[in-house]
Amino acid sequence: MASEELLQRNYLDSGTLRGDTFGSYEHLNLGATSLGALVKAGVAVTLPTAHSYQPSTYKPPVKPASLKPDAVYLQRRDNQLHPVAVGEHKKAGEFSGKNGPKKAIAAQEQALLSALALGAPIAVATDGTSTFYVDVTKSKVSGKLEQYPDTRSFSPAVLANLLHGDADVAKDPTELAERVWQLIWHATKAEPKDCLLTFVEIFVLKFLSDNLKASILPKNLNFYHLIGDPAVFKEQTGMTEIEYYVNHIRPKIKSIFPDNTISDDQQVADLFDLKTVVSKTSVINGFVFLQSGQQTHASYNSTFRSMIEAFNDFGPLTKIDPEFKLRLYETFLRRSARQQRLGQFFTPRNVVYPMVRMAQLAKLHEGAVVLDPAAGVGGFILEPLMWEEALQGNLSIKSGKPKRKIRTVGLDVDSDLHILAKANMLLHIAELVRDPATTTASLNKAMAETFLLMDDNKTLGSLAHPPIENVDVILTNPPYVTRGSAIYKETLKEAQGTRNGKTLKQYYDGAGLGVEALFLRYISGALKPGGRAFVVVPHGLLNRTEPGPKQQLLDECNILASIQLPRGTFFNTAQKTYILVLERRHSIVDERPDVLCGLARSIGETLDWRRRPTPEDNDLLEIANAFVQRDNGDPSPADSSAVVKVVDASEFSSDNRWDIVRFWSDEELVSLGESTAPVDRLSFIEDTSASLKELQDDLAEARNEIEKLTAGATKSLSLADESIFTVRSGTRITTKQIQDHPGEIVVYSCFKEAGIIKGKVSEEWLASQKKRARGTPKDAPPTEPAFPLEKAPSVTVNANGASVGKVFVRPAGCLLTDDVIVVQPQAGQDIDLDYLSVALQSAVTAGGFLYEAKLFATRVKELSVDFPVDSSGNLDIDQQKRIASAVKRFEDIVSRLGELGRWSGEARVV
Repeated sequence: MASEELLQRNYLDSGTLRGDTFGSYEHLNLGATSLGALVKAGVAVTLPTAHSYQPSTYKPPVKPASLKPDAVYLQRRDNQLHPVAVGEHKKAGEFSGKNGPKKAIAAQEQALLSALALGAPIAVATDGTSTFYVDVTKSKVSGKLEQYPDTRSFSPAVLANLLHGDADVAKDPTELAERVWQLIWHATKAEPKDCLLTFVEIFVLKFLSDNLKASILPKNLNFYHLIGDPAVFKEQTGMTEIEYYVNHIRPKIKSIFPDNTISDDQQVADLFDLKTVVSKTSVINGFVFLQSGQQTHASYNSTFRSMIEAFNDFGPLTKIDPEFKLRLYETFLRRSARQQRLGQFFTPRNVVYPMVRMAQLAKLHEGAVVLDPAAGVGGFILEPLMWEEALQGNLSIKSGKPKRKIRTVGLDVDSDLHILAKANMLLHIAELVRDPATTTASLNKAMAETFLLMDDNKTLGSLAHPPIENVDVILTNPPYVTRGSAIYKETLKEAQGTRNGKTLKQYYDGAGLGVEALFLRYISGALKPGGRAFVVVPHGLLNRTEPGPKQQLLDECNILASIQLPRGTFFNTAQKTYILVLERRHSIVDERPDVLCGLARSIGETLDWRRRPTPEDNDLLEIANAFVQRDNGDPSPADSSAVVKVVDASEFSSDNRWDIVRFWSDEELVSLGESTAPVDRLSFIEDTSASLKELQDDLAEARNEIEKLTAGATKSLSLADESIFTVRSGTRITTKQIQDHPGEIVVYSCFKEAGIIKGKVSEEWLASQKKRARGTPKDAPPTEPAFPLEKAPSVTVNANGASVGKVFVRPAGCLLTDDVIVVQPQAGQDIDLDYLSVALQSAVTAGGFLYEAKLFATRVKELSVDFPVDSSGNLDIDQQKRIASAVKRFEDIVSRLGELGRWSGEARVV
């Protein structure tokens, strides 16, 4: 005859034994039913006739069949019920007090004996506060209680982890994310951002249910309460699962992670000149199935249940594969590559890692600040926590309070992104969430100190609160847009008061066009002396001709690196992007370091929407490693890399372009196999239109500038006038001599590009080579240098080869070959070499010299050059410099126009 308790609890209503749903298992809530009665009711077990374990405290009945456990957990296989765990649930607090330990042992032994009799591998004993998990097999062998180390409240996740021994095994939920994405999108046709918010919301619920104590997230309000027969659920609760979630579970999650948590770290507030830091949001707020307020349409329940079942089928979210944490947002974004709103705040993980690698965060001193002023979902702030070489172990919980060696702070103006960042943080610190020392209050404090919602000014966001010289490292991918950016300047004009002693209008004055330019101003001002920034910027920003913003940046910072990323790196644009590395100067007289230039053709994954890993093809990581090694005293990786060049800082002046392809010759680019990534038609039209608009604006500005600068009086000077100029040929030196005596002296000859050299030769060998002085007898000893180095900077005109007539400025201390004509102003002349180069190039071109096979010094002396003069008729060197700068910017525009033409001709439009 069936146990009365089994009938009363409706476990036999279907005619066969069926327990309550417990995740993927079934649960029998008992206390008055013997094991013998369970076997008769349908549990597939043969009970032993005697106990196989001798308890030390618990006094069992003589026969195992008479044992009456409080709970039995079963798994249905081939329609048969197999016991997997037995539980003993004692009254609250029974394991505490003087006799608590003894009662805890008795409860564990009681559960163990029932588990042994049923063949279940796990025994559980709890008093609601403390829970013990007994390894049945080990206990039987050793003859004493052997416990699992898990301290979480008992749940389906804990049971699954104990059964499979995978609590510490990282799982990859990528397929789960793909499946849930399809479910949400097909039901709602919502944008990726909304689908992402919804997935994260349920992911967080499952994650918290699998890791938090039941005292924090009760069983009737956790994920597993939603699992089971929908008809039974509605009968018991009076509503559907989605309605129950919206009206009961969701508010509970929000109460655990409430809005308006106040940060205790005053130093974070002080960074931004705030009285206090308040985290305004919870970790969830993006449920796409909500129609308005707390109302949801009943028709969505089927989709919601499918989502819940998908999560349940996946199993526990105890330890999550780091790669999934890093690629969660990518999973949604890649499904719809044209959703630009999401792409604006998503930086691919394969870009984040090399940037973090270059930042060398492990070197930072305690108390240092790492900042992302446009944090989005928090990749630059959170992913360093995953890497031992960066900030692994940086966050801990001590005495209920978060402790960080390095302050990591992420800002954003978008509340949805702020929520995603906080949820993302929970996933990244899963081990801390499970730690018994971690309280929900400490988690909330940690998130409040890490992610700040800067939305008191919806337009300016974090720009409204610039830190001043107190940040050690900035890692960021700020938004970039020039169209409609005038609203930012208008808002800055209207901003009242000061922030950190700065009036915003004055602080950002002269920053340049576009939001990204304002962020660069923010970044350069925020860094402390020696602090570094690693910033993703659009190609167009580096090529803008207006010198003021560049000079403002250079006044405060050195450029350490400029790295071109391949087209297609970002999902939402085929536009070229760069990583610009800056270092705050200690003083205005600091010598500027050379600049590492990187030409990344690949980033370790395909650049289509699939984003398949290609770890063997990763130029960006190679460049990052070369940067780090060079920064630590080993220049060899940079020197030997085909995708790295190190150039003089003078190539990155306010008048220069700051992109880097110009440092590779056409032949080198061909050998690198530099090719254009596929681009769809709409992106091609958008990017080309934007580039043409930029070029058109820059050309108009250049025209106005050059017209004004060249409208004044001029004076013509002949190069044959030896009182003003010296004109001569260079020195003959062969390629073999250079190769046989390598060294450090740069040798320039007649090449098409200014940066190409003939080689480097030994200074010691040059000094040892002498020749007979002119006018001395043939048998006179050699006394003059055979290869004299240039004592002063000069202008050269190519005299031979395919580039006859090309004019360049050369530095002092180099060696010039006899394939160039050297033009040097006499000492004391007010002549700017950059202007002389520009004016001489115009004279050479106008004189038809470009078509001559070879030039001689006498031919060059036939030229005259016009120089601007002041009101007294004297050479105006300041005006020369202004004209030279304007012409240089114009030449950059011409070069960009050519590049755009080549790109459009070579583009693989799909």
